[in-house]
Amino acid sequence: MSFTANRPYVDNNNDFTPINDMVVVVPADATDLPGGTTRALILTGAGTITVVTAGGTTITLTVSANWFGIQYMRIRRILATGTTITAGNIIACY
Repeated sequence: MSFTANRPYVDNNNDFTPINDMVVVVPADATDLPGGTTRALILTGAGTITVVTAGGTTITLTVSANWFGIQYMRIRRILATGTTITAGNIIACY
């Protein structure tokens, strides 16, 4: 079992450990998320979100009210281009 020093409750080998931190995201085309790859996103606004997955795939998702809440996705970047959900409605979970 591998734990990170600054986040002792995060087990890098186990997807079932609790979320340890959350950060409001400001989408940016040129920069990865400051906390690294997410464990999940919390989405609380409708619109589109364009992401780069941990595997490097870029995809645009359409989010409706049915999709609000926690979405377990490994995301390394949220692009401003193609994202219409306002920044305060996207929360990265680590």
